[in-house]
Amino acid sequence: MGNGYKKRQNFNDFVPIYNDVYTKEMDEEGLRVLKWSMLDSPDSLGSGKRFMESEPVKILDLVFSQERLKGFVHLGYTSKAYADKLGLGVNSEHRVGKAIKFRCINASHRFRLVRRLIQYGIERIRLTDEYVYFDTERYLHKEELSFRHF
Repeated sequence: MGNGYKKRQNFNDFVPIYNDVYTKEMDEEGLRVLKWSMLDSPDSLGSGKRFMESEPVKILDLVFSQERLKGFVHLGYTSKAYADKLGLGVNSEHRVGKAIKFRCINASHRFRLVRRLIQYGIERIRLTDEYVYFDTERYLHKEELSFRHF
């Protein structure tokens, strides 16, 4: 499963290759817009479903559904090997599956998405001109709401 799997580089260019172990129904289970494979670590198909906490995924899926938007998840769950390759710290929320970073370059879409995330109780949000990052970690870190424009 690990050698032949390549994470998509943009929203439309990757369709996961399902097999007996990981089916399309498993990939879409409980979600309206997102797929669990969007949150996979690039070195392991199905890792998003196995290791991501359901809270941030369900919240983002609900927000996308309500706002009638689609998103490109840039980073969800990361395995230890992939996190080390990216240089993520050992306390990174991506390692435990509580953080999502997704691409959103349209300012009005970004505003609508962030507004909904705040309405659903997300306290840790980071914005750039291209990405929105949020996590649901409430115990290790204090609240954070930051805006960065480059």
